[in-house]
Amino acid sequence: MKSEKALEAITINPAKVLGIDDKVGSIEVGKDADIVIWDNNPFEINSHVLYTIIDGKIVYKKNK
Repeated sequence: MKSEKALEAITINPAKVLGIDDKVGSIEVGKDADIVIWDNNPFEINSHVLYTIIDGKIVYKKNK
């Protein structure tokens, strides 16, 4: 599975199935989003989370 399709499988596609894609599932103005920032492609084994943002607040920041 290509990375783009894998990402859709865990974001916009479930939101569409649940009928809430107008509120979540993609990064757009007016939508709610919790975001994870990675140092590499998140589907690669050697990737690490740098930040996790929930409700607009950084709840995790990787120590250097």
